[in-house]
Amino acid sequence: MAQTYAQLQDQIAKLQAEAESIRHAELAAVIAKLRSEIASHGITPQDLFGKDLGKLRKRSSKSTAQAKYADGAGNFWVGRGPRPKWLRDALAAGKRLEEFVFGGHTAKSASSSSAPARKSAVRKVSAKKAAAKTAAKKKASSTK
Repeated sequence: MAQTYAQLQDQIAKLQAEAESIRHAELAAVIAKLRSEIASHGITPQDLFGKDLGKLRKRSSKSTAQAKYADGAGNFWVGRGPRPKWLRDALAAGKRLEEFVFGGHTAKSASSSSAPARKSAVRKVSAKKAAAKTAAKKKASSTK
């Protein structure tokens, strides 16, 4: 019996999810192998990217934040901006954000228990910005 359009679409979705899962596993294995080879041969970033590495560093030096989250397969996220695809996929698969806490960061810092402290810090910053804006308006009106 022929399959319906809906059945085929369901099959396609399942195959795409399976393919993506396999791709992630293969990618992790390739990255691990590359890291091992780089370490065993003592390859430096300059060896890989040439002497223009300084230019690359200048562009990437805007963010001095350290990684807060990692997946163990070479993926890192500092916790700012949109969540990267690897983290969104893992969270969609049922993992918790606390499982990816990395480095000197503790699970407590990633939990919601520090939310009141962050809210008060945001309020203070907002109050300072509002005061600065008011002062700028007064200064502008007095110079006219």
